[in-house]
Amino acid sequence: MKFSIITVVKNSEDKIEKTIKSIISQSYRNFEYIVIHGLSKDNTINIIKKYSDNINTFINEKDE
Repeated sequence: MKFSIITVVKNSEDKIEKTIKSIISQSYRNFEYIVIHGLSKDNTINIIKKYSDNINTFINEKDE
């Protein structure tokens, strides 16, 4: 069974790396990882980019 994990983030440079590491360290691997980034004004985007090989879908758009 495959499922999706979605992380929605904006201005969370102090938490996003821990979140991503938690997701990618799971032993069950039959999932897709989606990150939706709301155009942060901090360093969040650069942290996400460090893990781009582990993210299946990355959406970078203005948060409504």
